[in-house]
Amino acid sequence: MPAAQRQRLRPAVRAHERFVTSHPDSARAPDGEWSGPLRSGHWSAAKAALLACSPLPQAVKYWPLDMPDAVDLPRAFFPEDLDAFVEEWSARFLRNPKAWDRIRGLDAMFDWAHQGLVPAPTQPGAVLCLATGIPGAHSGTHLLRYLEERPCLIEVTFARIFDVDGIKGASLAQRDETTPWRSRRLDNYVIPQLIRRGHWSRQMVLDGIDRALSRGQTPYLRRWFHGLAQIIGP
Repeated sequence: MPAAQRQRLRPAVRAHERFVTSHPDSARAPDGEWSGPLRSGHWSAAKAALLACSPLPQAVKYWPLDMPDAVDLPRAFFPEDLDAFVEEWSARFLRNPKAWDRIRGLDAMFDWAHQGLVPAPTQPGAVLCLATGIPGAHSGTHLLRYLEERPCLIEVTFARIFDVDGIKGASLAQRDETTPWRSRRLDNYVIPQLIRRGHWSRQMVLDGIDRALSRGQTPYLRRWFHGLAQIIGP
């Protein structure tokens, strides 16, 4: 079906998507709008139909998309325009990194990068999302494993942590301050392990710290970078 025809269906499809996603798991359709008890597959199908009827400017702003839909649906319907999703999603995280309902699934862009579908993101929102916002990011063990499974992120996106200033709700210092795993912070575990395992050099990290401090930081972030420098050593 041509795109113009699909887009004319969007108002009706949008109404159906809102109706389906407003009902809880296991709900029964009041008038046969879906078959059987409501399951995640029904929600996914409704979201897929809506994205298929949406022009790109509307599609990139749709939320929430949970995994694996966040990876699969944009890739299926907009394979040549994934960079537009990366731009909007990065900006969305930067606007409000604590809006959990709106930022679910944004880590799909990192899987696309690993799959070679988009360049590894360098936008400030993407960098902060990777360091502080992916599911499990507050566990250094999980984050390190996540990065090593996607090496392009170590080389490009995560390497930008020294060049992107943190914001309220998403900063390196705040992430380390709030993690319950005190021995698995960014400064005392993730970054030292990246050096120890040969992904980064000590000099690269020290140069990054110098760049961050030379821009001027809040006292909170300045203490974090000085602390990292002490851990890494000369």
